[in-house]
Amino acid sequence: MRRPAIRGKTWGLSLLALLATLPAALPAQARELRLRVETVRSEAAQLAGVQARLRWPDDGESGELELVAERAIAPLLAFEGRDLAWRCPLQREGPDGWSCAGPVSLGGRERAGLRVALSPAALEAVLGRGATRIGVHTVAGAPGQVRVQLEKLPVAWLQGFLSGLWADGRWSSGRVDGRLDLGLGAATTVTADLRLDDIGLDTPGGILAAAGVGGDLALDLDRQGSDTSLQARLKVRGGEFLAGSLYVPLPVGGAEAELQMEQRGSSPWRLPRLRWFDPGVLEVSGRAMLDAEAGLDDLQLQLRIADLTTARDRYLSGFLAPAGFPDLVLTGVLGAEISIQDARLTRLDLEAEMLNAVDPRQRFVLSGLDGSLRWHAGTDPLASRLAWRSAALYGIGLGAAEFELSSLDRELRLVRPTAAETLGGRITLEHLRWQPPAKGRGARFQLGVRLNGLDLGSLSQRLGWPPFSGSLGGRIPSARYADGVLTLDGGLAMQVFGGTLELSDLVMERPFGVAPTLSANVEIEDVDMEPMTAAFGFGSITGRLDGYIRDLRMVDWSPVTFDAYLRSDDGWKGKRRISQRAVEDISRVGGAGLMGSLQAQALRLFDDFGYARLALGCQLRDNVCRMSGVDSAGDGYTIVQGAGLPRIQVVGFRRRVDWPTLVARLKAATEGQAPVIQ
Repeated sequence: MRRPAIRGKTWGLSLLALLATLPAALPAQARELRLRVETVRSEAAQLAGVQARLRWPDDGESGELELVAERAIAPLLAFEGRDLAWRCPLQREGPDGWSCAGPVSLGGRERAGLRVALSPAALEAVLGRGATRIGVHTVAGAPGQVRVQLEKLPVAWLQGFLSGLWADGRWSSGRVDGRLDLGLGAATTVTADLRLDDIGLDTPGGILAAAGVGGDLALDLDRQGSDTSLQARLKVRGGEFLAGSLYVPLPVGGAEAELQMEQRGSSPWRLPRLRWFDPGVLEVSGRAMLDAEAGLDDLQLQLRIADLTTARDRYLSGFLAPAGFPDLVLTGVLGAEISIQDARLTRLDLEAEMLNAVDPRQRFVLSGLDGSLRWHAGTDPLASRLAWRSAALYGIGLGAAEFELSSLDRELRLVRPTAAETLGGRITLEHLRWQPPAKGRGARFQLGVRLNGLDLGSLSQRLGWPPFSGSLGGRIPSARYADGVLTLDGGLAMQVFGGTLELSDLVMERPFGVAPTLSANVEIEDVDMEPMTAAFGFGSITGRLDGYIRDLRMVDWSPVTFDAYLRSDDGWKGKRRISQRAVEDISRVGGAGLMGSLQAQALRLFDDFGYARLALGCQLRDNVCRMSGVDSAGDGYTIVQGAGLPRIQVVGFRRRVDWPTLVARLKAATEGQAPVIQ
């Protein structure tokens, strides 16, 4: 890995590593000794441009030591600093030892206090600043072996050392306590037992980050030549962790992580062991291989979520919220096995045990999901089975259903059609094909659905609509989902009020996400207006209705554009009557009026009237409706063209109407708030 030069608080560790070079350079006694050395080297570090001066008074028990160096380098810590200076009173320690304690500075600024005890057998040094302590111990009989004791050490002081392990990691906060044993011979080894408090971390681009992390870390690093191996074990004590879409508020106690990493020369990193254990909630284990750019190349992963309720908040929120389910309630048990080879998904197994999912926004409910879903990239069929006890979609209940599935050639398929009872009828899933995400694209599926005898009265009750009568039936031969877009091939026909509503060209984007959109065309044919107007509380009109709603586009389930036109059926041979209340309601909706005062007087005298034609249209653009009717003349348009006596004519006088105003008029009309015509 890349080891950039680091300048800053890591100088203290480097200085301690250099102290082992001094005993051989300084004699035991002298009135004043000056020493110049071009370079002093040890296994850990080196000094360049060294000057040492020792003053020792006659018969004195202590002297004054001053040491300066133009340059200090510690390759292991990726540290380089200039103008290092240390001054202290040098004293004897026993028959052949020395000790010295005083301030040390770098670049002319005092940084810390340093105490060193030297003897032929060992070196002990303690660097302190405030509550921070760094202790170094070496033994003459074990050259190249260094023990470092840390107390409340800011993690930023270790940035140079940590950058040698991971160049992209930026350690922003936190403290470390514990012990490191360093082997600085032909091979570099590090064995650490550390306590971490309030650790903060980020990376370029913010792909990986941590904050407030605490825990107990055991680490073993072995670097021999160009080969490196690393083992780490962490017992977590709270904090927050982010990796891509995975956001984890770490548990305060009980969770453990294990990691093994190996690299041979310049080959990619291998991760022979990955493990995360959160007792009673989640267990993950596996192995992985990275590519040359440190991306994921191969992965074998097994996981079991024993408590979906807790795991939903602790591990899944980062995935559910962007998908449009921030408040999804989950219970039950879920297991999974995932295989990736050459950066492509090759196997996905899911096991559900009494899994329940409830969307508080009432978009769907899933109860008692049991069974397995198995997908692989192989050419041999792989069977699986899933079943639920009950479900609901937008408040519409679905009975029990069972799905037999088979995976073949990277595609999961429904083996045979599956039906569920709903709204007094049946909905049948005729076929289903699913493909997992691949490079450059998301998951895709294709399905076909048939609806038989669904009761519109029950449907309207559940959706809060007026009490429609009739049935809903039809077939969607193919619905395709790709890249967040659901497209329906074919049409859906509804038998309603004795007529037909046909839905076609239906396309939905982000159906369960943020600001979903819908586009469609609707054709209306031969609808009986008498029961329809009764259902909507819109007065009474007899006759048949035709029309269309074309180029409909909705955003977040509110219309933004459409071209709608509703008209009486010219071919209808029966009675064409319109009630006084209906005339009033139509006048209110269309912003219309009666042609002349005699018509207004007739409206008070008769309950209903004959009509020849009626029509009302709205072309919605930019939140404004351009209104139309049976015919148009200038700014006016005829909504009701009367017939017989008394003869009425309802005419609209404003062609442009704000859409919110029109919606308010429709609501007032259907709630019986029509104006009184005098």
